[in-house]
Amino acid sequence: MKKNLLVLGFILLTSFSVYAEGTREAVAPIGSPSFSRKVLIATEATQFKDALVKKLVELLTDGKTYIQVIDHSGDGLIGVDPRQYGAVLVINSGAQAQVRPWVLSWLKSIAAYDANVILLTTQITVWNPPVKVDSVTSASSMPDLDKIAGGLVARVNKLL
Repeated sequence: MKKNLLVLGFILLTSFSVYAEGTREAVAPIGSPSFSRKVLIATEATQFKDALVKKLVELLTDGKTYIQVIDHSGDGLIGVDPRQYGAVLVINSGAQAQVRPWVLSWLKSIAAYDANVILLTTQITVWNPPVKVDSVTSASSMPDLDKIAGGLVARVNKLL
């Protein structure tokens, strides 16, 4: 009986892991790269960030805006030139109220032309980011998702 329960538990755990990994949908670029309004959203995979990106894409999709979503984890920002976009939104996890090291490195590398970069760090402690770009912090709060997305879209639209 114990052996059967262990096997069943393993099967359920394996199935859930495959399901959880498979639920993150890749966001294909939206619109045409020839559009004059271009937005890059660089994010990480969490339940909140995935929902936020989905809402941001929904709000920004207007038939005139090219939207590209990338995963910035690790080396995802290497080679990204913010001058290719009207606005770049980086959604960063706020682990221990810190900006990810690879995000800081990228921001440092593009400091001469970062006027169109917005950084969101999701955490709730007092935050004094070591960055010069437009920065926002919020809790990863699903009930506040529409409010957070609306505020970010307003900032993006000011740049476009």
